[in-house]
Amino acid sequence: MPSDTHVKPTDRTTDVIGARVIAQTIDIVITFVWLIAGVGGLSALVGPPEGGAAGYVLFSALTLPLYGGLLEAYWNGQTIGKRLTGVRVVDSYGSTPSFGSAALRNIPAVIVFGWLPALVGLAAIATDDRHQRLFDRVAETYVVDTHAPPTDDVQPGMDRRHTPMSVNEPRG
Repeated sequence: MPSDTHVKPTDRTTDVIGARVIAQTIDIVITFVWLIAGVGGLSALVGPPEGGAAGYVLFSALTLPLYGGLLEAYWNGQTIGKRLTGVRVVDSYGSTPSFGSAALRNIPAVIVFGWLPALVGLAAIATDDRHQRLFDRVAETYVVDTHAPPTDDVQPGMDRRHTPMSVNEPRG
């Protein structure tokens, strides 16, 4: 999907719960392998951190939200899992989110390895009109189907701050 294509977050374009679960699973596997390789590589290069396990926890806490935050902000709103499943993160205007918004929506990645946070996130997605998790709401981001038709009222190069989107309309 070209980076200048805007997909308006609507009830239909955000109804991608199955794809989100599969994308999240793929991304968890990737970040787990990344963490193991990163911790192993760092330990081999410089030895174990002086803080012991605390150093590994800090490395994990920084790595997990940055994986999603960096990729979603600079790779057309997609992580590897999202790209493979045909979904992407957009802001309320249908554009790729800023790094700040993408990082903010990924804060729960620090604790997503537990079942309870994952179930709470799924419940939020399933019960919200626009299928948003709590941190999606805070960051004002949406996950949309990349195969949805581009939004007609936003043209590439247009100043999107002055383009109304139905996302700001009251939910029905």
